[in-house]
Amino acid sequence: MSFGNQFRTTRRNVLLGGAAAFGATLLPRTLFAQTSTPITTAFGWISNVEYGGFWAGLEQGYFAQEGIDAGYLPGGPNAPDTLVSLSADRAQMCTANWLPILDAIEQGNDFVVLGAQWQRSPAALMSMTSNPVRTPEDLVGKRILAQNPSDSVIIDSVLGNAGLPLDYEIIPTGFSPEPLIAGDGDVYFCFATNQPITMEQLGYTEGEDFVVTLFDDLGYVVKQGIVVTKRSFLEDNRAAVVGYLKALVKGWQYAIDNPDYAPQIVIDNYGADLGLDLAQQQAQMARQIPLLTPEEGGELFMFDPQVIGGTMTEAAIAAGRTVPPIEDLVDLTPLQEALATI
Repeated sequence: MSFGNQFRTTRRNVLLGGAAAFGATLLPRTLFAQTSTPITTAFGWISNVEYGGFWAGLEQGYFAQEGIDAGYLPGGPNAPDTLVSLSADRAQMCTANWLPILDAIEQGNDFVVLGAQWQRSPAALMSMTSNPVRTPEDLVGKRILAQNPSDSVIIDSVLGNAGLPLDYEIIPTGFSPEPLIAGDGDVYFCFATNQPITMEQLGYTEGEDFVVTLFDDLGYVVKQGIVVTKRSFLEDNRAAVVGYLKALVKGWQYAIDNPDYAPQIVIDNYGADLGLDLAQQQAQMARQIPLLTPEEGGELFMFDPQVIGGTMTEAAIAAGRTVPPIEDLVDLTPLQEALATI
């Protein structure tokens, strides 16, 4: 599968829509050009503050310092799936979710997991305080507004693990929470970093008018923002992969330590053509920092591989997937090497 040569343009020239399928936005060559390793990262959504640490790594020169010619493929409604870009060698790194990774491996891709952006998944349920969902028991009998019918697998896992009956109804909905307000359903699938901000913009107050419950707190602990590469790329470019991860971690640490920084450079640069709102991006950054930050003694992007053998495997089996042996699927040693040098 060939897409021809990549376009090398300025950082501000973010490609949108169908164009995102054919061009990567890359930094100009640096003084490291003669020895740099090109690494393009495919993202699953538009260039917003969700990837703030990557933008900080570019702006602060962390990737260049590691000899990485860092580029990116923006995501969005018309962009190819990140794993498709990885498989087609249009990207050397990507972020992806659990079940699609397993599907891609089942189709013959030799992918390896290098870390995970989110320490706690932002996947959540939002409900009104008049009929709140705070525990698995609260889900029984509920009308659940979801963007994807396949989200029923998650509900089955939550209820099944709690020994509760699979008594609920999935109602298809869109990406805005107004149907919850209108009473079209009892609970709404959301990202804790996104739709709650929309609710607040509509005049509702979290805790008083609505509640947000993370799936982690319902016992469904599944990593998101999983960093994936091809095993062959890792084997052939291990030092560059270590440098990439080092720059990425440093970028995220800078963005977390300076929470107004990433929203501003998104508005001014990486998402300048997307009509994003600075206040919304600042609110999103504030909401995601607690979910990105590890517990005391932990490290950014690091996680215990054994979590895969728990709820992540249970969720995969419930969805009819096969999980490879952890030692074949996950290699955290490049991240460990990167962290040891920061």
